[in-house]
Amino acid sequence: MATGSVLVLTTQQQSGLAVVRSLGQRGLSVVAGGPSHPTLGMLSRFSDGQYVHPDPRTDREAFLDHLLSYLRDEDHDFVFGPTDWMTYLLSKHGDEIERTGTQVAVEDWDTFREVFDKARLFERLADTDVPCPETHAPSSLDEVEAVASEISYPAVVKPRSKTCWSDQGQCQTVLVEDQNYADTPTELIDTYRTVLEETPDGDEWAPLVQEYVPGQTTTTVVLADDGTVRAHFQERRLRTVPPSGGSSALLSVVDDPEMLRYAERVIETFDWTGPAQVEFMERPDGEYVLIEVNGRYWGSLPFAINCGVDFPWLHYRQLRGETVRHDGNYRTDVIQRRSAQDIKWFRQQLAAGNLRAASQFLVDFPRVDHTFVSLSDPLPTAWALSQMPAEALSAIRKLSQP
Repeated sequence: MATGSVLVLTTQQQSGLAVVRSLGQRGLSVVAGGPSHPTLGMLSRFSDGQYVHPDPRTDREAFLDHLLSYLRDEDHDFVFGPTDWMTYLLSKHGDEIERTGTQVAVEDWDTFREVFDKARLFERLADTDVPCPETHAPSSLDEVEAVASEISYPAVVKPRSKTCWSDQGQCQTVLVEDQNYADTPTELIDTYRTVLEETPDGDEWAPLVQEYVPGQTTTTVVLADDGTVRAHFQERRLRTVPPSGGSSALLSVVDDPEMLRYAERVIETFDWTGPAQVEFMERPDGEYVLIEVNGRYWGSLPFAINCGVDFPWLHYRQLRGETVRHDGNYRTDVIQRRSAQDIKWFRQQLAAGNLRAASQFLVDFPRVDHTFVSLSDPLPTAWALSQMPAEALSAIRKLSQP
C-alpha cells in the first residue's frame, strides 16, 4: 500500500538536499539519510525524519545490512540515492532491497552496468551517429604497449568508472586530472601503468585509453521512460573542479537541439528509464562529442530545478506509474555557482599561480546566485555557509603569500 513516504540517501550532498526539498515541498513524508549527523538534508525543514547509517564508502557490507534491516522495519515507498556510489549500490542490490517492500528509484542492474562501465558504453554506441572519441579498452599493459604508436595524441587514460570498489568493500572515487594525459607513446605507457596500479580490481576494470577532446563541457540531463526522454535540461560548465575536467563549479544554461538529439539517441540505445546525465565536450568548431553517461542524478541537480525542471518530482510521479512529460521550457538567462566547488576551483587556480583567477572569482562571487540557497529553507544554507570560511581563508592566505 502506497504511503507517500520516501527515503533519500546521501543528503550530505546538494543533490540529495535538492531531492528532499523537491518532494517535501509537495507534501510527501521524506526521511533524509546520511553517514553522519547532521547532513544538509537532515537540516531541511522539508525532512520529516533522519536515518544515520554506516558509511558505504568505507564498509559496503555493513551499510547494506543496516539499510535492509531499517527498511524491513520502516514503511517507505521508494529509496533515492543521488550519487555515483549510492546509485551503484541501490541498482546492484535492487532485488534484495525491493524484497523489503521499498522500490529503488534507479535503473535495473543489467541496464545500469552497461552505462556504468565506459568500455561497454562506447562499444554499444559505436554503430550510432552519436560522435564519440576514439576509444581503446585494453585488458593489460602489454596491449597498451602494442598499440601506443598507433593512437592519436594527446590521449587520456580514464577509469572505466569514477567509482571503483576494492575487495574489502571500500569505495574509491577516481578523477581525471592533468597527470592522466599523455602526448607521446612513452608517456602513455607510463601513465597507463600508474593509473592501472592505482585502480582497485584493475584486472577486471582496466582503464581506457581515449582520444583527448578539447572544448567546453556541456550536458543534457534527462528523465527517461523506456528509452524516451520525458524531460530534459541543458547546461554548460564555465568552471570545473579539477580545471582539466570534472565537477561543475560555475554553470550557465544551454538550449541546443543538436545536443538534445544526440542525448535522445544515447537514451534510446539503452532503453533507459529514470534520470541520467549525458555529458558532451563541445569542440571549438561547435561539434558535440560524447564524453560519458552517468545513470543517476547529477551534482548540479539544484540548478535544473531552479531553472524550472523539477526532476525529482517528475521522477516520483513516474515511479508511481504516471506518464509524465515536461514541456521543454526552462529559464535560459541564469548563471549559478556550486559554492563549495567554486571555492575549490579558486584554490586550485591560486596553487597553479593563476592570480588572474582571483579577480575573476571575487568579481563573480557577489553577483552570481548560489544553487543551494533557499530563503524558504534557510537552515541547510546557513550550515553550509558556516563550513566555507575556512576554505575561503585558506585561499586568501595562498593569495597573500609571495
